[in-house]
Amino acid sequence: MSRLIIFDVDSTLLAVESLDFAVERALEAAPDGPERTRELKDITERGMAGALDFRTSLEQRLAIASLARSQVEEASEALRSHQTAGMADLIERLRQKNCDVAAVSGGFIDLVEPALKDMGLSPGEMRANRFVYDGEGRVAGFDRANPLSRSGGKANVVKGLKTLTGRPLAVMIGDGMTDYEAFAKGAADSFIGFGAIADRAPVRDKAPAYVDSVDALEKMLLG
Repeated sequence: MSRLIIFDVDSTLLAVESLDFAVERALEAAPDGPERTRELKDITERGMAGALDFRTSLEQRLAIASLARSQVEEASEALRSHQTAGMADLIERLRQKNCDVAAVSGGFIDLVEPALKDMGLSPGEMRANRFVYDGEGRVAGFDRANPLSRSGGKANVVKGLKTLTGRPLAVMIGDGMTDYEAFAKGAADSFIGFGAIADRAPVRDKAPAYVDSVDALEKMLLG
């Protein structure tokens, strides 16, 4: 049966957390860089596990380093080499089976769009947050009207994608609790937890299906 297959991006289509990747690069030259990087990873982990409100997680991670537009652009280019191995091929095979494919991310389109294009996704198949820059070209925040900037927002986006594509059935795939929420709130019709990059116990415990490799994911989706 043809379906809408919706992938999370960070630690799913990409083998890293894209915002953390960009912030860590910005911290490399800072004297307290290692300490702030550890703080960054702790905030991310709590947010992905559902122990910290997602918007608060975004705010706190962005506050750790003030990203310049040039740093965002450099990180977005570098992220093109951090695809999860096998995912681009899986996307192609899903299309061959007449499935629609989309990427829905709590990360930032400014960072992930080049990598997603490389994987065969068009801009119309991508949904993500977007940075807001100040007059000096530094990241000043994010678009707070975007539902993906808050906990539970992926459900709204998934509903919109189902309407847009006309697909009655949507499968959500991801590593975080924000991905599971799209299923728990009734927007996605099924959910597959993806633990090949980041194995998060709260997701593993709640997911109706859980895989730890791209091969296992492909078998579940395509048989």
